[in-house]
Amino acid sequence: MVGTRYIISDASKQLEVEPHVLRYWEEELELDIPRNELGHRYFREEDLNILKNVKKLKEQGLQLKAIKMLLTNIPEEDKPYTEVENELSPKPLQKITNSIQKSAPVENNSKIREFQEFIKGVLQETLKENNLELKEELTKEVSEEIKYMLKEKEQMEERRYKKLDETLRVMQKMRQEIATSSNKKRFMFKKQKVKE
Repeated sequence: MVGTRYIISDASKQLEVEPHVLRYWEEELELDIPRNELGHRYFREEDLNILKNVKKLKEQGLQLKAIKMLLTNIPEEDKPYTEVENELSPKPLQKITNSIQKSAPVENNSKIREFQEFIKGVLQETLKENNLELKEELTKEVSEEIKYMLKEKEQMEERRYKKLDETLRVMQKMRQEIATSSNKKRFMFKKQKVKE
């Protein structure tokens, strides 16, 4: 039985994302989106369910790398079903999400714990990557700030030395003028003595 098929524009409207986002997610997450005879993508309900969950995870702050790891670690029995297989079976991410949201029976507790441990590992790995990127960015910003502050300090010192230099020149000029005027007075004083 062939289910409903959606072209990319209809799928993007349903998911409230741009078509290019769907193409990007398909490529980055290595999703198996089927194509028609003309090579155009078409989305089935199970594809839309997977993409809805991808969107939710993105909105919660997960990166595509982490989401891809989630998708690749889904057990084989929970992988997306083809049109030939039973379409009434639960969809993969929807099944996992539902099992987390419900209070699971005792037999599912181990699967939930495994999934939680897996998510924890993915989040830790993602945080490490983000921390490294943040560290590099902060280091770059701090070094730029230090360079700016050192340059500003050099400019202030240069202005200070220029003022000091100007002050010294003015004082030297004043001393020369005083010395010159003193010499003139002495010379005139000697001339007057000689005349007398």
